[in-house]
Amino acid sequence: MNEFFRRLTFYVRRREFEEELDEEMRHHAELAGRARFGNVTHWKEESRAMWGWMFAEQLTQDLRYAVRAMATNRAFTALAVLSLALGIGANTAILSFMDAILMRSLPVQDPDSLVTLNWRSRPLLPPTAGQAKQPRAESVVHSVMATSASTYNDPQKGHISGVFPYPAFELFQNNDAIFSSVFGYYGFPGTLNVTVKGQADIASGEFVSGDYFRGLGVPPAAGRLIAPGDDRAGAPAVAVVSHAFSRSRFGGPENAAGQSISINNVPFTVIGVAAPEFFGVDPSEAPDFYLPVHTNVLLDNFIRPGSYLDKNTYWIEAMARLRPGVTLAQAQAAIAPAFAQWVAGSAANDGERANLPQLLLKEGTAGLDGLRRQFSKPLYVLMTLVGLILAIACANLANLLLARATARRREMAVRLSIGAGRFRIVRQLLTESVLLAALGGALGILFARWGIQFLTLLLTNGPQKFTLRADLNWRVLAMTAALSLATGVLFGLAPALQSTRTDVMPALKQARAEGPQVRRAFLRIGLSRVLIVSQVAISLLMLVAAGLFVRTLSNLQSVDLGFNREKLLLFQVNARQAGHNADLAAFYSNLQKQFGAIPGVRAATLSGIALVGSGSMSTMVGVGGVSQGITPILSVGPSFFTTMQIPILLGRAIEERDRPGAPVVAVVNELFARSAFGNESPVGRHIAMRFGGPLPPIDLEIVGVCKNARYQGLKQDKPPVVYIAYNQGGFPLNQMTYELRTAGNPLNYVSAVREIVRQADSRVPVANVRTQDAQIDTLMIQEIVFARLCTALAILGLLIAGVGLYGTMSYTVERRTNEIGIRMALGAERRGVIRMILRDVLAMVLAGLGLGLPVAPATSKFIGSFLFGMKPNDPLAIGAAVAALIAAALLAGYAPARRASRIDPMTALRNE
Repeated sequence: MNEFFRRLTFYVRRREFEEELDEEMRHHAELAGRARFGNVTHWKEESRAMWGWMFAEQLTQDLRYAVRAMATNRAFTALAVLSLALGIGANTAILSFMDAILMRSLPVQDPDSLVTLNWRSRPLLPPTAGQAKQPRAESVVHSVMATSASTYNDPQKGHISGVFPYPAFELFQNNDAIFSSVFGYYGFPGTLNVTVKGQADIASGEFVSGDYFRGLGVPPAAGRLIAPGDDRAGAPAVAVVSHAFSRSRFGGPENAAGQSISINNVPFTVIGVAAPEFFGVDPSEAPDFYLPVHTNVLLDNFIRPGSYLDKNTYWIEAMARLRPGVTLAQAQAAIAPAFAQWVAGSAANDGERANLPQLLLKEGTAGLDGLRRQFSKPLYVLMTLVGLILAIACANLANLLLARATARRREMAVRLSIGAGRFRIVRQLLTESVLLAALGGALGILFARWGIQFLTLLLTNGPQKFTLRADLNWRVLAMTAALSLATGVLFGLAPALQSTRTDVMPALKQARAEGPQVRRAFLRIGLSRVLIVSQVAISLLMLVAAGLFVRTLSNLQSVDLGFNREKLLLFQVNARQAGHNADLAAFYSNLQKQFGAIPGVRAATLSGIALVGSGSMSTMVGVGGVSQGITPILSVGPSFFTTMQIPILLGRAIEERDRPGAPVVAVVNELFARSAFGNESPVGRHIAMRFGGPLPPIDLEIVGVCKNARYQGLKQDKPPVVYIAYNQGGFPLNQMTYELRTAGNPLNYVSAVREIVRQADSRVPVANVRTQDAQIDTLMIQEIVFARLCTALAILGLLIAGVGLYGTMSYTVERRTNEIGIRMALGAERRGVIRMILRDVLAMVLAGLGLGLPVAPATSKFIGSFLFGMKPNDPLAIGAAVAALIAAALLAGYAPARRASRIDPMTALRNE
């Protein structure tokens, strides 16, 4: 401690100390004689080292000198800082998303003790079109009522789901020795009609058990949260709204508690508001409100009373909180046998017993993992791409530092000649490179903020309920700082070491390099060329990736849909949620006629869901007693085929006469007709369609055959489809999608549509308004993101590599000025000099291509799952990348080559 205060006093009284030191040195020199005393400056430095912190003092000197050097060479500084800022900023933006999606915990109390309950079995997939007549594997899972991010197929583990029957949920609740709390939830399968103060709108919600909020440890922002007493049969209908919902509908949490809202025409009382940071347990979407599980019987078309306690109806999801000291493995071992015994009791035959679900507990720290599964691979691909950008930028920085070291050769020689140590100079140069990297990191943070906003818009397609917003928190900033420091040290070290290997006397005389100095100059040139070759190879990889994604996007955009996507407006209406029941078909039909009468609307129709982008419906279909397996179906209204411009090839389309009470009809597409009837005409034939439950199959007469149209997605093959009249039975009437073919911009007709619906019933909102083009673009959002980002990153990498190539060739021309002058004095033409320099450029480019071409197809396989209609070794993408790289390299090398051709031979020989 005394040593610390002694050194601190030195800096506080620095001026007095320097004056005393000067006087003391003069006194000693006079006593001992200047010749015997030696170098006064040396002894002063020794004294300062004893009294002060020499490292800190030298570091301050290095920083001051670095700032002056950077200010003197502004063009060099701007180029180095900008290239690093782009690389570091891109990496910081991706790191922010990886932190938000892959590493962030739920905003609840002690998230590390949470677990999600799941089960796994052999894949429960419907047969494909080619396997339609094969029997499906039996399972105890007769019905899955919930659509959840926790249900998916894993290639290694089989079918995984977090959805359970309610009796299984009660079984988990009874294991209080393992779990301190078990709570369930059930997300609404669609949007809900919510009326607040007479204004109807669409919102999303979630049924939760009485222990949901207590188990998660979430405090209320106002009022109280749902408790076990609220989740029982006969309890008052209550709701908890989200903090955002309370602000938008009630003006704030303090005004929400006690208010009445109507959900699907059923009144609920708001008892509280959730905390502002709470978004539920699924990070992909935040519910607007939470309702007790038992209130689902009040809302129509959700879990029916007969299915509520059915052992084979899977509909509720569950999470639990482990008791202190209980591990995940211990909980799995304790509860898995009980679940296995219970689920075995739900099997009705040997086929079901052969494929029983097995309990699988997973960590619940971050909630449901659907969002991580969706975005983890794209983020890793983007992280690799921006890492390549940073590698190119770092190589460029090293190239710039090498070129600058040549320009500072005389300066280094002077410093070495007056006694500066090589380590001291290396440290000074490293300080400069680290400071450059730090400035690049600081500017990169600004670029990262823009990048985060851009990526949020692209990756999420702009949904307002995407809960995990990326931001620049302390973890991301710490990683950025470490990245900047590592960049400055690693890529500044080699140029710094090269700078201290200058022969002092030739450098001081500015003479032509000879002997060792020539070898070191060639070593510098060789190192610079190696960096250029590596930049070319990396740029090739990025250009190939960009070409693959651009080609994939082009392939998707050119997919034959089978209908006309232009000038088509889509929107959804759900009148059942507003209280319409017996008059539902008439209400929908009346709306269709009014929409068709809007000036500028050429045709109007409706369907159960949109053809592309909204999923699909399917059921069991039989022909002549032979099952065709699970077949996609779509309920449609009159004028559907005219509006969508799907040609009818045989018979007729579904028309106005196909109404309730009339013979039930269907239109099939070519694929179904060929699969079920071969070369025979299906018009007039009958098919049987089973819609589930105890109801008998419905007999339908085929009245027409239409052209094949794409249904559900873009990447799947066109399926065999059966089109049925929406109002002739089959699937119950719920939400319907309207399609309007317009003369002009479809969005210009939205206000007229809303006014018609408002006049028909103000309780019915219009939802999901978009054009067919926009709907299709949402299906390609990942491909659009990759095509745009990869192209931008590839161009950026190519630009940085071009700058490095330009710098290297400029340095080469400067080193070869005398040689070029002699060549020209001996009769070499300017075009010959240009060809000579461009040959050097092509040599480096070809070396980079030779390094990158074998690697490109192999690395492209990692993005094979993102491609469509092509292979990772696509020759067109690779050829375009090679051509773009050669063209950019020749362009970057032409300016130094042209400058070399204009060297004055006399001036060059005079310098010689």
